[in-house]
Amino acid sequence: MVLSRYLNNLLLILLIAASFGDINAQGTTDDQLAAYYYREGSFDKAVIYYDRLYENNPSDDNYNYLLKCFLALEDYKSAEKLAENQVKKHPSTMRYKVDVGTIYNKSGDESKAEKEYSKIIKSLDKASVSQILELGKAFSEIDENQLALEVYYKGRKQVGKAYPFNFQIAQILGQQGNIEGMITEYLDVLEISTGYIQSVQNTLNRVIGFDEESKYNAILKEQLMLRIQKNPESDIYSQMLIWALMQQNKYEAAMIQVKALDKRNKEDGQRVVSLAKIAVNNYKYDVAIDGYNYLKSKGPNNYYYTESYIAMLEAMKLKVINSAYSESSINQLILEYQKALEEFGRRPSTSQLIVDFAHIKAFYQSKYNNAATQEAIELLQNGLSIPGLDDRQLAFTKIELADIYVLTGFIWDASLLYGQVEKKFKYDEIGFEAKLKNAKVFYYSGDFGWSEAQLDALKGSTSKLISNDALELSVFISDNTGLDTTTEALSIFSKSELMLAQHKYDSALYMLGLIESNFPGHELSDNILFQKAAIANDRGDYPLAIKNYMAVYEKYPSDILADNALIEAGRLYETALNDKEKAMGIYETILTEYSSSLFVVEARKRFRSLRGDFIQ
Repeated sequence: MVLSRYLNNLLLILLIAASFGDINAQGTTDDQLAAYYYREGSFDKAVIYYDRLYENNPSDDNYNYLLKCFLALEDYKSAEKLAENQVKKHPSTMRYKVDVGTIYNKSGDESKAEKEYSKIIKSLDKASVSQILELGKAFSEIDENQLALEVYYKGRKQVGKAYPFNFQIAQILGQQGNIEGMITEYLDVLEISTGYIQSVQNTLNRVIGFDEESKYNAILKEQLMLRIQKNPESDIYSQMLIWALMQQNKYEAAMIQVKALDKRNKEDGQRVVSLAKIAVNNYKYDVAIDGYNYLKSKGPNNYYYTESYIAMLEAMKLKVINSAYSESSINQLILEYQKALEEFGRRPSTSQLIVDFAHIKAFYQSKYNNAATQEAIELLQNGLSIPGLDDRQLAFTKIELADIYVLTGFIWDASLLYGQVEKKFKYDEIGFEAKLKNAKVFYYSGDFGWSEAQLDALKGSTSKLISNDALELSVFISDNTGLDTTTEALSIFSKSELMLAQHKYDSALYMLGLIESNFPGHELSDNILFQKAAIANDRGDYPLAIKNYMAVYEKYPSDILADNALIEAGRLYETALNDKEKAMGIYETILTEYSSSLFVVEARKRFRSLRGDFIQ
C-alpha cells in the first residue's frame, strides 16, 4: 500500500532517527520505530512504519496497529480499504467484518454501520461455534453488548445443547445489571450438563460475593428453591443450594438440606460427613454435632457409624473446652465418652478415644472432682496394656500419661515416659513433641542448661509449632540466665509455670509476687503479666485474663509475647465472651501489626469465619 500523502514526513523521520538518542541505537528496526512513535502519539509517523511492516508481514499485530493509526488520524478511507482487504484475505474471520462496521461508526455513518452489523449477523446461518464465539467477543470488545447477545442467542438456536453459550450470555447480562437474568443463565446450563457445576460455582462466587448485604443471595436462593420444586428428581439444584448456603456461612441451613438430600436418596451419609468436617473447621461445633448425631442414628450398620460417633465426641469436646465451660457441661461430656467406650470397648481402634477421655478427666473434670485425675491415670495405664497397639498408639498414650504425671507432681516419671517416646521416634514429629515436653520438665526443675541444649536441638523440627515453641523457650532461658547470673528469678518463675500446669493457681501467683517484690523492674515483667493472664484464663476469670493479655500487648508491643497475648485475648472474646466485634478487631491487629507471626494463619481463619466467609 503506497501512502504518498505521508512521504513528506519520511525525510524528517529519518533525520530524527539519526539524531534522536532514544531510537538511535545500532540495529533500530521499523517495528521499534513504529512502536516508539505509537507510544508517543505521533500517529502520522507511526503509520508509515506500520504500513511498511504490514506490507512485509500482514500479521494480526501489524494490521491492528495500522488500523488504529488510521482511525487516530481520522483517515477512514484508508482504514476502510485496509479492513476490507483483510476481510477478502480472511473471509471466515468474523472480527475483521466487525472492523468494517466500526470504521463506519467512527466516521459518523451509524446507519451504514448498523447495516453492516446486521449483514454480519445474518451470515451466521452456517457459522461454526468458534465463529459465533469470535463474533460475540468482537462485538463485546467495542461495547456493542446487545449485538453480542443477538449473536449468542442466534448461535444457541443453531447449535442447541452442543454449545449453549450460557456463560457468554450471563457475563453480558451481569455487566448490564440484569443479575436475575445472569443467574438464570448460569443455572440453566446445569440442565444441559451437571458437569458444569464447578464452573458455575466458581463464576457465581466471583460475581455475587455472598456477603451479608448482597441482594443477589436472595435472588439465587429463590431461583434454586423454585427449580428444586419443579425438578424434585434432580439433585443438582439441591447441591447448588447447599453450596450457596455454605458460602453465606449458613451452616445450620446447609446441614438441614444435606440431611434431606441424604434421606431422599437413601445415601450412606458421605455428604453429611463432609459438611460436618467443614463445620468443625469453621468452629460451628453444634452443626457438626447435629450432622454426626444424624449419622449415629442410622445405626451400627451404617458405613460411617463409628467414624461419626468418634468425630461427634471430638466436636463435643472442642465445643466445651473452647467455651466458658461448667461442671455440668464437663460431666455431660464425660458421660458421652463413657457411653462410647461401653459400646466400642477398649481395643486398638479406640485408643485415641481413651486418650481423649483421660485428658478431659485429668485437665477439666479434676477441677470439680479430685478423683478424676487418678481415674485418668488408671485409664491410660490400662490402655497401655491393650493387645495389638502399634508403636504410635503406645506413644500417644504415653505422652498423655506423662502430661498427667506433670499435673500431679510426678515430673520425673513424666520425663521417663517422654524419653521413651523420644527414643522410639527420634526423627518423627511425635518424638519432637516428646523431646520438647521433656525439655520443659528440666526447665521446671531449674536445670536450664540441659533444657536449653534439648530445645536448641529442636529448632530444626519439621513442625513449625514445635520449632517455634522450642526457639521461644530457648531464647527465654538464654536471655534470663545471661542477665541474672544467679538465675534465682528464673528459677522462681519456672516453678510458677509448673504450679500453673498443676492447677495450683494460688501457689503460682505467690511465686510471681515473690519475683515482683524481690526483683522489681526485672526483665520478666512481661512474662509475669502473661502468666497472670494464663492463670485467670485457667480459672475461668475471662475478663481478668483478657485485661492482662491486652496489657502485655499495650505495654510490650515489641516483645515476643505480644502476638501470643493477642491471639489468646481474641480466642477468649470469641469463644468465652461471644464478643464477635472485639475478637475480629484483635485478629485484624495480628494480621496488620504482626504479619510474620506464627498465629497469622489462625487469626486470618478466625477473622474470616466471624466475618461470614466460607472456609473449606
